[in-house]
Amino acid sequence: MQHEKRIETDATASAEFIAPDDPRWSRALAEVEHDLYHLPEYAVLCAGHEGGEPAAFYAETACNRFLVPLLMKRVPFAGRLEPAGRDLISPYGYASPLVVGPDDGEMLGGFLEMFRWVAQELGCVTAFLRLHPLLPLSSLTMREYGRLVRHGETVSIDLTLSEERLWRQIRRDRRAGIRKLIRQGFRVVMDDWRGLDDFVRIYRETMQRVAAKEFYFFERDYFTGLQSRLGGRMHLCQVFSPGGRMAAGGLYSVVNGIVQLHLSGTANEYCRLGPSKLMIHEIALASRAAGARILHLGGGVGGRRDSLFEFKAAFSPQRHPYSTFRMVLMEERYREYCRLWKKEHGEGALSSDYFPLYRYSG
Repeated sequence: MQHEKRIETDATASAEFIAPDDPRWSRALAEVEHDLYHLPEYAVLCAGHEGGEPAAFYAETACNRFLVPLLMKRVPFAGRLEPAGRDLISPYGYASPLVVGPDDGEMLGGFLEMFRWVAQELGCVTAFLRLHPLLPLSSLTMREYGRLVRHGETVSIDLTLSEERLWRQIRRDRRAGIRKLIRQGFRVVMDDWRGLDDFVRIYRETMQRVAAKEFYFFERDYFTGLQSRLGGRMHLCQVFSPGGRMAAGGLYSVVNGIVQLHLSGTANEYCRLGPSKLMIHEIALASRAAGARILHLGGGVGGRRDSLFEFKAAFSPQRHPYSTFRMVLMEERYREYCRLWKKEHGEGALSSDYFPLYRYSG
């Protein structure tokens, strides 16, 4: 890739940014628990939607390896600045750093120090990482190298439970709703990709209904890319009404035994009936039968304990903390960029704890 910068910290340690086609990316994943969001194919797909250059920070010592999937983006007003700065941002989802091999906290700290050093050499001003709720890292170590922000909780379903226990842990009113949908003739179809266009339609209906940010209105190429780039690791679940219309649908991944409900939606005309209840239960059963061990439903919008979180929470008592990690890699340049942003937008323009500040757009 164009932005490689390699360092040798001692005889056994090295660190650099690598491209998605670098075999070290896939080799590292083969040795550690990981998820959809760590795959190089996924980073490439996200770069097409979010912008930036897909890359991963890769470091190794004699006993350990460290991998962080990233998008490398130019600062929004970089054209007016010299030299132009870049930011490092996790692809959409939970592309948390991964430590391959034994980690006593000190090892993680050493890798984060390498990360800071190499990123600075490339002119990277900040790093914003979304941490994986199911793959925890040492919070004490992380706080030594940046700011750890807790956003809330996510919900998961333990697929190692028996079918009876999975059913019994669903809240009673949700169970009643699922039974009613089945009695009425609603049915679930898995992996019939001929229905992708209908799914895209109802997904967009859902985003319009909940007044989602523009970011979540993915182009059709993103959906087809999930299927073509990820192959058998991405699945489409559809719920059909008694009349044969798609009432709800979801795209979910199965990677390394972890199931992620990636995107989902419900057609406007069926919102009152809540067919997504049936969808989630059937995804859990199908994934369990396929040998997956956990279904991660995610949380509320922005990690909040909102109606979306409460809907997911009705399926399982399991909770996981969701946090982001923020590093200012070049303090002086960061302050200058913030000063320019405030001059252009005004001090009162910022209404949230956004990072980096100069990427806030309201």
